[in-house]
Amino acid sequence: MTIELNSDELLIVIIGLVRGINPTMLKAEGDGFAVDFSPMVGKEELSSDEQLLVKLRTAAESESASLEVDADEARRLSASLERLEKLQKWPADVLDMSRALRSKLSTVI
Repeated sequence: MTIELNSDELLIVIIGLVRGINPTMLKAEGDGFAVDFSPMVGKEELSSDEQLLVKLRTAAESESASLEVDADEARRLSASLERLEKLQKWPADVLDMSRALRSKLSTVI
C-alpha cells in the first residue's frame, strides 16, 4: 500500500528505525542530525530493517512524499515509532505526529 509522508514524518520514522538498528549511525550535526550509512556499506546481506531503512533513505533523497509499504513493514515502522516515543521525553507536537503516523500505518496492517 502507498502511504503519503511529509518530510517531518519521514524524518521521525528514519530516526526510529536507526535507533533500533544501530544508534551510533545517528550523528549530531549543527541543529539536527545526520545518518551515517557506512556501517551498512559492504554488508553481504542487509536485515529486513536495514532494507527498509534503504527504502526510506531513497524516498527522502528523492523528496518523494509517497512510500510503498507492505503490512510487515508498516508493523515494523509502527513498532520503531512506539519505541522511540518511550526512549526520551519528546515535545508534544513530536509525540502527536508520531502517534498520528502510527495510526496511519495501522491502516496498512
